[in-house]
Amino acid sequence: MRFLRSSGSFRTLAFVCPLIAACGGSAFGLGGSPDGGAGDGSSSSSSGSGGSSGAGSGSSSGTSSSSSGSSGSGSSSGSSSSSGSTGDSGPTCTPLASGAKSVYVDQRFAGSIPTGTQACPFTTILEGLKAAASLNGTITVHVAGSSPALVYMESSAVAVASNIVLQGDGPSHTTISASAACGNASLLCAVMIAGGGTVDGFTVTSPGGDGIVAAAANTAPVVSNVFANGSKGNGILALGGVEIGPNTAVDGNGSNGVESPQTAGGVLHVVGTANSFDKNMGNGIDVNGGATLNFEGGTASGDFQGIRLAGVAPSGGSPVTHTITALVAQNNTGPGGVVAYNGQTIKMRSSTLTKNSGVGLFYNFLNGSTLDIGDATNAGNNTFGGTTARNGGAGLRLCGVSAADSQNAGSDSWANCAPTQTFLACDTAPATYSDVLYAPALSAGVPVVAAPCSVGP
Repeated sequence: MRFLRSSGSFRTLAFVCPLIAACGGSAFGLGGSPDGGAGDGSSSSSSGSGGSSGAGSGSSSGTSSSSSGSSGSGSSSGSSSSSGSTGDSGPTCTPLASGAKSVYVDQRFAGSIPTGTQACPFTTILEGLKAAASLNGTITVHVAGSSPALVYMESSAVAVASNIVLQGDGPSHTTISASAACGNASLLCAVMIAGGGTVDGFTVTSPGGDGIVAAAANTAPVVSNVFANGSKGNGILALGGVEIGPNTAVDGNGSNGVESPQTAGGVLHVVGTANSFDKNMGNGIDVNGGATLNFEGGTASGDFQGIRLAGVAPSGGSPVTHTITALVAQNNTGPGGVVAYNGQTIKMRSSTLTKNSGVGLFYNFLNGSTLDIGDATNAGNNTFGGTTARNGGAGLRLCGVSAADSQNAGSDSWANCAPTQTFLACDTAPATYSDVLYAPALSAGVPVVAAPCSVGP
């Protein structure tokens, strides 16, 4: 508000800034609510050329006049704001306190001296992370979003250290886009997360590489409330264990949704049920090495294969053990909704594997591996087929069976109850549908004991 003197009296000229940031301030603290969330096709991480267009800091136009308003004193304790009045020149930008636990980023800030406080945020994520690196303890870097989303086009990969929580306003409001070297020149990505680091509340995409690279560490990196969609390579490249979810989508990427390479170990932990690994050019989740999959819920549909497990047990060691619960794998175009090669031990519960071009579940017995899809006393509650929702070749395909009645399948659903079971060599494509295909041939009987069973939808 400005006071103008006219004919011995004062009159008031009021003006309104439609956007706080356009007047040199920050949009943090306005009461906005972030949203709540959310061959066989194996591949390696993709490389490619990609650049970024620099950080998007805005600048304000117009000239600022001096003000005769009072100048209060300001103090800062982490996310500080200025208490002084500076007229038209915007807030007084106090330094970030040495004991701060929060750093703020908003690309719309148009003030002259951003310091990372709530009133004077940095305009790029890279600046915010650089400031956070000088602080002690766990630091949250808050990144502002908007509707439509603010896109942070960062000039290099966003490296999230072990003590950093990179917090966006939700994947519908805050996007990170970058394609730069991630640890070495041959690997491009948008975001790198060290062990113990967290990325929450973003869409992450890389036009030239992988969306997110999760480092191998004793403490797994965390990716939650994130859409890792539309990258040229993998949505997430897991070099070790990683926690993914809840409310996380890894969809529509040029290679796999999640790729765990041959050299990787650890646990791929898919947390909660509201997750998706859909419509990727490769597999939804691709495990090539010794990593263990603990899948609590979500979809892996419309991929080449929904989930591919192909790690080889170490010499003399036990097969890798995986737990899959509440999975929906449908409309995958490759050999199966879930495929397990090289001897994997799997426990599967409450999962639906239907409408796939090949089979629902392809499983290869090897090196003492076991398949637990339920038995007479422990309900599997899996659906491998139904009256209309069936797979192209079979609900379940077993290779390397040892004897009749050797595989339990209690409380599962099929196209028929009892399920039809047919011998077919594993290198032969099915010509007609059977609930169960198996090999080798048995001298008598069939391998699957499906009691009790039901017909699926």
